[in-house]
Amino acid sequence: MTGAWDSIKLLGAVSDSGETFFLPCAENFNSDTTIRLLDALQTEFGEKICVILDNASYFTANAVQEFVEDTPIELCYLPRGSPELNPAEECWRQLDQELGNRLFDTLDDLRDAALSALDRIEVPDVLLC
Repeated sequence: MTGAWDSIKLLGAVSDSGETFFLPCAENFNSDTTIRLLDALQTEFGEKICVILDNASYFTANAVQEFVEDTPIELCYLPRGSPELNPAEECWRQLDQELGNRLFDTLDDLRDAALSALDRIEVPDVLLC
């Protein structure tokens, strides 16, 4: 036994019109994952997008900055230590509330429950200033 836990990793987004987008990730989050997310967001919401992110290192990496240089993607960063400003945090809170303190027999059972719960999330209001 290694002590390592199997896990499910998701990145999520909420649009100004209340649409949600969740990207399952096999690996730990890094700049490549962020670039994949930005590419998926462009595919989902249109080429010209403004993406508001927190200051996680995988969002602020040089590779991410270089990727967006030649695209119509605009990146804006939330102030450090302000998860209450991030509408995706409310989605994660709701997901935790629905799935927390439950035992799942397999990682596949957890994945199925999580993806099903994402469809029932009440999307928070997104205020653009």
